[in-house]
Amino acid sequence: MESNSTQQQLLNFRAVTISDLNTIIGLYQQQNTSFTESNSLFNHHFGLPLYVAELNNKIVGYSYATIQSEDYCLKTHIDTTFSNYSINESLILESEAFFKNEWQNASNRNLTIAIDQLVNWLNNSNSQN
Repeated sequence: MESNSTQQQLLNFRAVTISDLNTIIGLYQQQNTSFTESNSLFNHHFGLPLYVAELNNKIVGYSYATIQSEDYCLKTHIDTTFSNYSINESLILESEAFFKNEWQNASNRNLTIAIDQLVNWLNNSNSQN
């Protein structure tokens, strides 16, 4: 049996890269039952992915920023197999620091624009396949 310190050493947090998007989309689809073959367009609920949680170099969750009641909100999607409070809490803490550093001078309008651009890009590139 592995100790908690060994398990935590295998858990890594880092900023999202473009190569992470397929895994992020898979996690999003896993958690959103409304996302089906007939309804496969992304919308503003997809948010702006910020950080990923990796366990043994496998992405097991991600955080994203979204606008809620005219203010930003950080949320996560964690693979149901790996879903646990400590991953979620740590991912939010890492993401909060990253978000404040990267977006400290940006308005929520800029975040909305960034989310809309990402969603439009995903929908347009998805329709090309």
